[in-house]
Amino acid sequence: MQALLSFALVALLPAQQPDPVPAPSAVAAAPCDDGLTTAATPQPVFVRMRDQLFAIGGEYEAFCTDNATAPRSQVRKQALADLHRKAEQSWQQVQATVTALLRSGELHSVQRFWIVNGFAADATGTTVKQLAALPAVGSVHRQTQPDGVQHRTEPHAARWLADRQQDEQQALAMQQAQGDEGPFTAEGLVIPWNLQTIRADAAWQLGAHGEGVVIALLDTGVLCTEPLVQALWRNPHEQQDGKDDDGNGLVDDLFGWDFTGDTRFVVGDGPQSHGTMCGGILAGRPWGVPRTVTGVAPRARLMVLRGMGSLRAYEYAATMGAQVLSMSYMWIDVELGSYRGVFRTAHEHLAACGITAVGGAGNFARTAPAGRQIALPKDIPCVIAAAGIGRDGTVPPFSSRGPCTWDDVPWFHDFPASAPLHKPDVTGCSSGFPVWHWTAMPSRQVEVVWQDERGIGLILGPQGNSFAGPHAGGVAALMLSANPELTPWRVQALMLQTCKDLGAPGWDPIHGAGLLQADAAVAAAKAAKVQ
Repeated sequence: MQALLSFALVALLPAQQPDPVPAPSAVAAAPCDDGLTTAATPQPVFVRMRDQLFAIGGEYEAFCTDNATAPRSQVRKQALADLHRKAEQSWQQVQATVTALLRSGELHSVQRFWIVNGFAADATGTTVKQLAALPAVGSVHRQTQPDGVQHRTEPHAARWLADRQQDEQQALAMQQAQGDEGPFTAEGLVIPWNLQTIRADAAWQLGAHGEGVVIALLDTGVLCTEPLVQALWRNPHEQQDGKDDDGNGLVDDLFGWDFTGDTRFVVGDGPQSHGTMCGGILAGRPWGVPRTVTGVAPRARLMVLRGMGSLRAYEYAATMGAQVLSMSYMWIDVELGSYRGVFRTAHEHLAACGITAVGGAGNFARTAPAGRQIALPKDIPCVIAAAGIGRDGTVPPFSSRGPCTWDDVPWFHDFPASAPLHKPDVTGCSSGFPVWHWTAMPSRQVEVVWQDERGIGLILGPQGNSFAGPHAGGVAALMLSANPELTPWRVQALMLQTCKDLGAPGWDPIHGAGLLQADAAVAAAKAAKVQ
């Protein structure tokens, strides 16, 4: 099913001349992670092809320079074409060998990708050697992510599926009853302090509300509550009919997709719904008594995705037209090794596909050593990592600090300790403001601001830089609603340039460039020339 999603666009893309293939005699065997070639039992691996849109460190930065003022839509179209073409050409070069290994039982569960040109599978040491010897293969990585691997899913329990189906039906009924929400106005609304602190309300006065912007929310899902249901993106080419109406390989993906369990159900969640809180900060609609707006971009749409670190989720967001990706996962204290570079390549390719990626900088200042407090994927240069402050303007003791290094990662070897990567990028708000959730939140002391008859409402209490990240995502959505053709590298640059400096002058490892200023960022976006 995923192969259909990954390569459904190929037939729609313009014909291209094949890229040159290096002669076998001129290509050395691909490097492999230690121990992979001697493994007696199948190990989860990722086979990275040589031919990438950005194959080595520095190529993405050169691409950004070459496309400094190019329109996002144009760059996205070409990048999607190039990524699919490269993946298809590389697959043709290895397909015969991979097929033979599958038939012999030496290779298992192959999953192809194009956001990084390669495939994931289970392979023994002998098989890894055979794959590494193929001229098209650039390297073979051990999959070291802590929450599953790229080529397998974890089926949900029948009760969970039944509950989520009921949530989906309720969401559809609520959307039908609501109708067109009309233009946004802040008149008569309660605007929480965090939105005022980053000057979101001032940005609204400039006419930027997030209209036309789709934010892919890669998190736990969202509860079926009015302020989030109103914000849901709806797949325009899919109906609830048990068919794959849009031909993307996924049946009834109305609001997004669950890549953890490989189901369509993304509405509804458990007793602690991280995605609901983050989604409400990004795009929550006015609701409650008194009516309160929680969304930085209250007219943006939420494409809901489950599957932390899933490359399939990245591909879906790029294929289905998301402009912003808000992520709430971080692999702290995990030795990812060379596999770390796979995700940097994925995010650089995502940026070329027009997606601005954001997330919280982490909550590990007290538990992780200096230089390792901001981890993948927030340690990637093109991902905007947001540190946090409280209502009094102080930095909470948990807020992760930078910088980050990349000099030990194959294919990159940049940002050494002597010239590290500046992280975090910006500062948002991390605690003390109302968020949407179940009001009876397990194991937490919360203050209930308002709740409905089902026990969902606005609460005060949860904290963490997971909430700072959506502030940056919302500001990015406001900027893109003001200037839809801004590329992600321009969104990132303008966002950083318009921050209010905090702490030491200029960038510092606690606040990054400073506090988000949504109105200044929107004004800069409006003034930015695209040609």
